[in-house]
Amino acid sequence: GTSIVITTGWSFRLMTVITLTAGTAFIMWLGEQITEKGIGNGISLIIFSGIVVGAPAAIINTFRLLFSGEMGIFFVIILIVLMVVIVGVIVFVETGQRRIPVQYAKRVVGRKMYGGQTTHLPLKVNSAGVIPPIFASSIIMFPATIANFVPHPWMKTIAGELIPGRVGYELLYVAFIVFFCFFYTAVTFNPVDVADNMRKYGGYVPGIRPGKKTAEYIDDVLTKLTFGGAIYVSAVCVLPSILISYFNVPFYFGGTALLIVVGVALDTAGQIETHLLTRQYEGFMKKGRIARRR
Repeated sequence: GTSIVITTGWSFRLMTVITLTAGTAFIMWLGEQITEKGIGNGISLIIFSGIVVGAPAAIINTFRLLFSGEMGIFFVIILIVLMVVIVGVIVFVETGQRRIPVQYAKRVVGRKMYGGQTTHLPLKVNSAGVIPPIFASSIIMFPATIANFVPHPWMKTIAGELIPGRVGYELLYVAFIVFFCFFYTAVTFNPVDVADNMRKYGGYVPGIRPGKKTAEYIDDVLTKLTFGGAIYVSAVCVLPSILISYFNVPFYFGGTALLIVVGVALDTAGQIETHLLTRQYEGFMKKGRIARRR
């Protein structure tokens, strides 16, 4: 029952604000330095490190529960298989693409002929990444934060229902994830601009008229992909919470953490692969090893 903070006056509050602000600014600066002079996104790698650093403790705790008899060996095997399956699904979906074929018409400029090649427009299944669950959890936490300052019983009741594992929280969480998946995709990807750029350079989708029809086709494909991606993100984020709350499964990492870890790992591995190929090294993602310089 002893208070952690001895002095709770304005001096402590001011020092806390200064410390948190300075620490955040330093972390942002450090992330920018990693991005500019290293490989991968600096802020993402810092978040990745903060999540992964808890893995050894989770593994040790699992073995402790196993040796103490609180968890059976069969239960541990099921837990490991479940983790592998979830990570495999995340890798499969995050690397999945819908490739729309694009044909470029031949153009003669002077004595040279340009165009005539066939390429594709890649559309990711999960274009929004981990932004929707982060935004959704932040918005749901807002009423609980307000309830600490408003001494009304009905606010306390609402805040009590908005706890991870409760039905109301999970339903609201899924609804916000689906909304932000569509919202973020609509903000970051404009089918009309893509169709206009394709038409300017003589590109078209086979069987689809350039311009408005192409934009409508891309938008239709993107909407279907985003809906599937929203269901996938919702399932990954809600499943660990359900396992913890209703089945007492010691799931140490939340769905958002798994999405961040796998997404950052794939992105960093892709950038390393690009650097290796640029410097005439053999890529490791296909061969499974880093070869010597040719």
